Amino acid sequence: MLEILYVEDNPADVFLLSTAIKKINSALVMRSVGDGEKALDFLRRANGCPCLIVLDLGLPRVDGVEVLKAVKANPDFRDCPTVVFAERDGRARIERSGYTPELILRKPMDLDGYSAIAKQIIDLCHSSTALSNSAD
Repeated sequence: MLEILYVEDNPADVFLLSTAIKKINSALVMRSVGDGEKALDFLRRANGCPCLIVLDLGLPRVDGVEVLKAVKANPDFRDCPTVVFAERDGRARIERSGYTPELILRKPMDLDGYSAIAKQIIDLCHSSTALSNSAD
């Protein structure tokens, strides 16, 4: 089962991305948590890495940059592909962190925008799964 973890505190954004993903690939499972602390708890309890982690930067409790740093610094999760939704100032914060996600994207404003991003996310999820399967 391919699973995406979406760390986002806005339910409307979760709905839009999950709808766009399901339209393209209904077999993918998208889990969502509403803050960075819950994301880190989810990953600690997970049996392995999801095929992709999608992060919003402006999260309550533990912000997205801190989640990215924790994921990339942990040997169990550093190879988990990450996508971060960030504006210009967020990009600078990510660069200063010293950790680089696979993609940095601007958050879309509507379902059409999410549909375009969903295709990129699904492709990245499938390619990361293929790479991990070939390494086994």
